[in-house]
Amino acid sequence: MGAWDRELQVAVNAARAGADAALPFYEKQSRVTWKEDNSPVGEADHAADAAIQRVIRAAFPDDAILTEESGQLAGTRDRRWIVDPIDGTRDFLRGLPYWANLIALETEGDVVVGVLHHPALGTLYAAARGAGAWRDGQRLQVADAPLSRSLLVLGEVNCLLEAIDAATLGRLCEAVGSARGFGAPYGAAAMLDGKAEIWTEGIVSLWDIAPFVVLLEEAGARFTDLTGARTWPSRSGLAAAPALHDAVLDVLGRSDPR
Repeated sequence: MGAWDRELQVAVNAARAGADAALPFYEKQSRVTWKEDNSPVGEADHAADAAIQRVIRAAFPDDAILTEESGQLAGTRDRRWIVDPIDGTRDFLRGLPYWANLIALETEGDVVVGVLHHPALGTLYAAARGAGAWRDGQRLQVADAPLSRSLLVLGEVNCLLEAIDAATLGRLCEAVGSARGFGAPYGAAAMLDGKAEIWTEGIVSLWDIAPFVVLLEEAGARFTDLTGARTWPSRSGLAAAPALHDAVLDVLGRSDPR
């Protein structure tokens, strides 16, 4: 039995509940409103948010919860669930399958449980500290390659440009074998599946990045922010196998402060 087995199972159950709540709205017309940052929110976001919260609250009523749609919900323990009910709402609304339910548990200054669920693709990735990262009963291990032969999967370019300048981003894209802008959840899944060697994300909210910390580290990657620091909370991310991670930091003009 692992230290976080129950929490991981609850996170998986919550992600599946969020998917069940969201899928009736997928590829259908629904009401959309726009936030102050010009990002959309639809009926599916709210339905998934409520469903995920119900599962977590039923299992751990004293834990705090932070979600994109509901904000911070207080708890009485030093634990906080971080939830993006639908990461990739724009994809969801356009009928693209790359949206995901993201759930993480944070305690004692780090992320200890993470789930990435792609309902439209039928894939679910789960990890807990010390227990590995898994998909469909298969333990996952990130791939490694020389920098010049690596596939770099990017988050949203506008978010990356908040963390590094355009010249630096261009230099990194030229240094790798190929760079693709799949977005955070699908890009992270590609890396977990061994189909990409480097993952990066720019300045985003905690719920956009939290599960990837434990998922990618438990799959053998080194995870830091884009300054090269391994800290949490973090609003940017860079993950790769250790030696490759060092090579990326060299291109970025950063050094790993380990």
